[in-house]
Amino acid sequence: MPSSKLVKTLNPEEEELQRKKEELAALEDQLAELELDLSSYQADVSSFIASVNAALGGKLVEQALLQFRLAEARLTLEPDNEEYESQAQKAREDAEEARREQEEFAGDPRSSRTLDDFESAQKVRSSEEVRGLYLRLVKLAHPDLTTDPEEKERRTRFMQQVNAAYEMGDQERLKKLARQWDASPESVKGEGVAADLVRVIRQISLVKDRIEAVEKEIAEVEGSEDYLMFSEARAKGLATYIADLEAILDADIARLERELMASSAET
Repeated sequence: MPSSKLVKTLNPEEEELQRKKEELAALEDQLAELELDLSSYQADVSSFIASVNAALGGKLVEQALLQFRLAEARLTLEPDNEEYESQAQKAREDAEEARREQEEFAGDPRSSRTLDDFESAQKVRSSEEVRGLYLRLVKLAHPDLTTDPEEKERRTRFMQQVNAAYEMGDQERLKKLARQWDASPESVKGEGVAADLVRVIRQISLVKDRIEAVEKEIAEVEGSEDYLMFSEARAKGLATYIADLEAILDADIARLERELMASSAET
């Protein structure tokens, strides 16, 4: 007599829950990929700007100070010239801003990162293992995927650590964070078809809202001046791009020094 296996027939609520879970899983995959894209863009741009500042920050301050000194020298020659007065005030503000930014940057842990550090971290971020770790953590812990205020705050702190580790290309730190999340009580799922169905439906709504928000954030990043500069540098070659900027700065600093000497000779 042929054997037969009993196949459980799902009731309507269980069938709906299964469909909603499948829908949620697909949306979570989509969201995780978008979050990874956004984080990659932000990490690449942030690390690149840090590398540019590390290489050129001092010269940018020097350029701004020379522009200020030249504007002051011109104003000394023509103290009643309102245009020179306005230029001197603007140059002073620019020099103060350049110096303040450089001082703030000097206190940033990323300030000591070289171009090699940037390229190394970018290589780690693009590895399949690190990408997979990041995608998994986004699906599990993103703060926009809960409505509970305390849980949202906890997730926000957790994802800040995840994003920092991802930006630095710290694979071991990401693994540790994944283990930490898996061991937390909050990772345990609840029971009950009805309750699960409500939670899944609400989760779908949260994920859809976050997808829309991330798409807007990505568009904003792609349209930013920093990202456009990074894209140009990537196309040209990062080392070449920075070298070209340095050459332009050196030439402008030399020009400002000549003009300042000429203005000083007139006083």
